[in-house]
Amino acid sequence: MKEVTQPKLHRQNRFRLPDRWKTSPRVRLFLYVGLGICCYFLLMGHVLPQQYEDLSPGTEAKETIVSPVTTVDQAQTEKAREKAAESVGKQYRINEQLTDRQIKRLDKLYSDIKGIQSNDSLDAKEKTKKLKEILPYGLSKEFYKKLPSVKSGEWMEVRVLSREVLQEILSDGVRKEEVEQKRDLVDKALVTSSLGSQARFVVRELTRQMVVPNEFYNKEQTEKLREAAKENVEPIPIKKGEAIVTSGEVITQDQYQKLKDLGFLRKHPNPLPYIGLGLLICVILGLLAIFVHRFQPNVYKDNVKTSMLFSAFLLTLLGMKVVSFGQNLEWSTVGYLAPAALGTMLITLLLNLSLALWCSALFGIFAAILFNGADNQVLFDFRYGLVTVASGAAAAFALAGVRNRLAIFRASLISSGVSVLTISALYALVPVDGNWMVWLQSIAFGAAGGIFSAVLTIGFLQHFETVFDMLSPLRLLELSNPNHPLLRKLLIETPGTYHHSVIVGNLAEAAAESIGADGLLCRVGAYYHDVGKTKRPQFFIENQIQMENPHDKISPNLSKSIIISHAKDGYEMLQSYKMPTLICDIAAQHHGTTLLKYFYHKAKEQSDGNQVLEADYRYPGPKAQFKEAAIVGIADCVEAAVRSLARPSPERVENMVRKIIQDRLEDGQFNECDLTLKELDLIARSMCETLQGIFHSRIEYPDGNQGKGVKPA
Repeated sequence: MKEVTQPKLHRQNRFRLPDRWKTSPRVRLFLYVGLGICCYFLLMGHVLPQQYEDLSPGTEAKETIVSPVTTVDQAQTEKAREKAAESVGKQYRINEQLTDRQIKRLDKLYSDIKGIQSNDSLDAKEKTKKLKEILPYGLSKEFYKKLPSVKSGEWMEVRVLSREVLQEILSDGVRKEEVEQKRDLVDKALVTSSLGSQARFVVRELTRQMVVPNEFYNKEQTEKLREAAKENVEPIPIKKGEAIVTSGEVITQDQYQKLKDLGFLRKHPNPLPYIGLGLLICVILGLLAIFVHRFQPNVYKDNVKTSMLFSAFLLTLLGMKVVSFGQNLEWSTVGYLAPAALGTMLITLLLNLSLALWCSALFGIFAAILFNGADNQVLFDFRYGLVTVASGAAAAFALAGVRNRLAIFRASLISSGVSVLTISALYALVPVDGNWMVWLQSIAFGAAGGIFSAVLTIGFLQHFETVFDMLSPLRLLELSNPNHPLLRKLLIETPGTYHHSVIVGNLAEAAAESIGADGLLCRVGAYYHDVGKTKRPQFFIENQIQMENPHDKISPNLSKSIIISHAKDGYEMLQSYKMPTLICDIAAQHHGTTLLKYFYHKAKEQSDGNQVLEADYRYPGPKAQFKEAAIVGIADCVEAAVRSLARPSPERVENMVRKIIQDRLEDGQFNECDLTLKELDLIARSMCETLQGIFHSRIEYPDGNQGKGVKPA
């Protein structure tokens, strides 16, 4: 799937990192360091052999010493309790009285502002002076300039909107260090507002000043919870039969203490294995970082995608680690059961094939370490590494370009088959390495490992898509199903809009693929881009079948409000259905800030000389933030325009398409996405080709009986 840049919109029902964190090099470094630390601890027990020399200047153990009973390891238990207490974060309490006071203060300010503004006995300078006396310090000069421009009819909406935004922010709590961050939420909350630019600026400035800290540290509650966390920690046992020292070892002073408490520590550990493991992990992650930086720039620059990659990576290693606990003399080949293909399948589905193949090689290295035997006599067991690479790569190749979730099971069968063949080849190359029973056990584990990986992939895929707000091709295909509730609603309530959306989807998909963008995302996004029209279907021309146009009986301003609202309504409707972020953003951005020319000119004709602002007849935006949203917007406008042509000849269609793209370019609608002029030309060509197939000319039937049996073109 082609990767796209996430748009910058405020989400009410999804957690998202701040945009500066999303591309921050420091956050990226933190992610790599975190992955390295996790890998270090997962591998530490498999590459650090237990050494008992120089444990203590004490006596030498003549026999293996084991714990005779199960008791509590006091030192470790105390550490665990302290860690549990530290894990309890600081508790905060919202001051509801302060919240109510700010809300009442805001209401009073609006009342005072209205009183001063309506006082005709004061000139503009005196009004500004009185406003500065009652309004908070810090308001810009622009605020006082734009305040008189707010229309009288907008004051009620301004007051209500400002109160709602402030109430929502303060209700969530504002800490001292979060004030500026919380104030930025005011801007995001006003994105979909229908207010004019002057009124919106007034709401923004005043509401931001009213956001103050109202959530404070609760020391008593914090200490109480930390004590409770300590009490909930289960004592860490030293189990009966556990070896404290083995025969021939010198007992350390620590071991003497452990013999009292049944603990076990080494006094002078050799630091070289620890250093070696750290260097090995640095080399592996360094190669991964170089590959991602060089060949996967979209993943490298996006910390959300990087987090998803590392989560899939660690999840696979954790699965291998769990399986490694079962490796013993009886089940020496249980390592073939490890879900090695889990990571490659997830990465293929959510990111891309080449990255999955690279990760399969890294999984092979880790598998060779994790399953190097219980005695750790060798650092790498190449058999498990080779099987992991082969099965993981086979699963990744099998999932490239999949069209349904059943393909995951087919990929698992291919992965299992490759594992069985590789294991058989290894045993044929080294026939003395075990007997036929070991071989049967090995291929059974190898076959089960592929199925195990598929089950885990299906189980975790939806969670990855939800948590990281990512769209896999499988998810997009599911959303394109005509039986989806929203598409059924669109078809039944607005059949004209449904047909329009299907054609827009065809146009957008072909155009996106012509420039290397995500055509499937464009098609699915186009299906849903006009769902907001289901709220008032009769006001949109494609749904006005054998009925009068209601816009002929209402004012241009009201018509404008109805038409513009469909983008916002669609965005909210998609969010209520928990639709993916990119689909919601296409609905919100496909019109950008374009001008409703028809109603704008109609309003000017009916204005009787009064000024009609062009800004009042523009969509509130935002403009397209990524290529796919811009393409859907172009296709939406093109389809409607070409449909209105009486005789859509190829020349007229091409002129219309290029004029629409040129107008949007000059209007600045592509300023916030990375479409190039060359790509816009390719988009125009693709749409013209697609439209010629849709609006091709037909052979006219002759009169009478002439031409019977002739089919139209």
